[in-house]
Amino acid sequence: MCGILGRFYRHPAHRSPFTKQDLATLAHRGPDGSGVYTDPHIQFGHTRLAIIDLTESGHQPMTYEDGRYVMTYNGEVYNYRELRVELEAKGERFVSRSDTEILLAAYKVWGRECVAHFRGMFAFALWDEREKILFLARDRCGEKPLFYHRDNQCLAFASELKGLLPILRSRPAFDLSAVDMYLHYQYVPEPFTLLEGVQKIPAGHTLMLSLDNWFAEPVRYWSVEEPTKITGLPTDTPGILRCIRDGLEEAVKLTLRSDVPVGVALSGGVDSGAIAALAQKHSSEPIHAFSVGYPGRPPYDERAQAQSLAKQLGMIVHEVELPVGNFVDFFPKLVRIMDEPIADPAAFGHYSVPKGAADHGVKVLLSGLGGDELFWGYPWVTETVTTNQTLATSRVLRAVVTLMALPGIQQVLKNMTHHLSLPSYGQHWVSQLCDAGSSLRPGHQLYFYEAEPHFKDAFRAKASVYGPAMRTVSDQNSFRPTDIGPREVEQIPAAVIRMLLNTWLVSNCLSLGDRVSMGVGVETRLPFLDVRLMELVMAFRSKQPDHTLGQKAWLRMALKGVLPEEVLTRPKAGFRPPTQEWILGVITRYGNGLRDGNLTNAGVLNEKKVNAILSDMPKQGWFELFFLYKLVLLDMWWCEVVGT
Repeated sequence: MCGILGRFYRHPAHRSPFTKQDLATLAHRGPDGSGVYTDPHIQFGHTRLAIIDLTESGHQPMTYEDGRYVMTYNGEVYNYRELRVELEAKGERFVSRSDTEILLAAYKVWGRECVAHFRGMFAFALWDEREKILFLARDRCGEKPLFYHRDNQCLAFASELKGLLPILRSRPAFDLSAVDMYLHYQYVPEPFTLLEGVQKIPAGHTLMLSLDNWFAEPVRYWSVEEPTKITGLPTDTPGILRCIRDGLEEAVKLTLRSDVPVGVALSGGVDSGAIAALAQKHSSEPIHAFSVGYPGRPPYDERAQAQSLAKQLGMIVHEVELPVGNFVDFFPKLVRIMDEPIADPAAFGHYSVPKGAADHGVKVLLSGLGGDELFWGYPWVTETVTTNQTLATSRVLRAVVTLMALPGIQQVLKNMTHHLSLPSYGQHWVSQLCDAGSSLRPGHQLYFYEAEPHFKDAFRAKASVYGPAMRTVSDQNSFRPTDIGPREVEQIPAAVIRMLLNTWLVSNCLSLGDRVSMGVGVETRLPFLDVRLMELVMAFRSKQPDHTLGQKAWLRMALKGVLPEEVLTRPKAGFRPPTQEWILGVITRYGNGLRDGNLTNAGVLNEKKVNAILSDMPKQGWFELFFLYKLVLLDMWWCEVVGT
């Protein structure tokens, strides 16, 4: 796990050297060493967090095949031992025990297709000096980040915006359409960023550039909707559950591979509990677990259940308590650590777990993140599947939805949703019809975000604060993930899972998780996102749909005998810090910065409207408070990340 950055020049005359400060911007991702590689067309930089092969033979940038291939690499390929055996059988020879050298040999043998052989998380740049080809790649789910900026003369890349901006020739401007996306989603969906010309290599994509093919575009090599065909799978329920349990156990065993201590982020729920139980089973020593709590131990405090489970498993638990004042004081630094504005109210809690691990000398942390996305952990997502399948099979309902899309009908429905005399259940169904009509134009679209009120409410709030600069932003945003084209009814569950992974998971959960853990020099590993496990589950699901069986039904049944019954039957609580107190504290302390801040001066916000919302929104409901928090966070991000 590391920080990477680099530049690829079409003409050597335009080259400028890296400075020590350029590498220092990513030192938090790699505090154990740094290195630079330079040739006439390429500059690679690397900051190292030593996890596998702690010796100098694991130093990067690393060369292979007498210097023909050079790599700067961030991540872990967990099956590197198995790949080493396979590559040695093909005649490759190795001088280190690192997975980096395995990736270099894999590219030599398999070329661009090497990524199909990797199980793990990765973002890397590989230079073929003989062919003058730069190969950039990112893991399937996007666990590791990779930003880039390209003009006619230079392509620059880095693990974080903080690392990319200093090596660009000029500071990019605000991308106003991305600002609009952020205020809607609470994050900027990839491949976009808030800066013009700066993009991310999308999850599951590679990008291959040469001097003759300078403007090549990223190419997708994997999708959760198109898993590898798996033959010989059982069709009976006990067989399915056994395969899922074995698949998860194998994933946990792989993620335990490390030359430094490994811990577990433990809440006591099903997902983190499963990882903890299987990790402890394959560890000869008690594993250290880290759990979050809050002053006074309110009902949502997770420490008691984490302690109970850890005691049964024979683990050692460390508690991290988070007072509200700590979050407010720490907020500007947290914004800088996050690197992008991600308005997840739980961000401080997610930061505090790896920080606790780092304080105890633990450099690798296993997490249950991804379990909700793979095993139907969100009720609104299963509702989305059901709604889309109903729309796909009912001609009458499709006709009704088409009628609901008419502008006049839309206005009537919107008025009805706010009619006080209409019962709440009536308002709900009228709202659903209105949302379906507005979202399903022009044709083959998923009804997706409308099932979660958090998303649709943002449309209403954005227009109330926009300044003159936002008049140029089209109502038809360039990010339209629900325009998926035609799908058979049985393909809809997989399409919804892909939507969830390509939006919420990668741009909110994984981006946040990477930054807060790497901000303290800790590598977070996610067994639920192991490609073999995901493909196994999706293969079963394509034959025997499970979204109607109940929340995480397959996972809970597969873990019988692995976790105590009280854990398996416990209702999902989610990660629930005291968000309202945290957000109100941030707005009270930093909100006045909006009045004459970057957003107002840039015309993104209307100054008069800003003054009004600072007075009115904190007095209103949760949504208004959260929307104001998003504005404060965005303004603070410009100061802490871009304005530095």
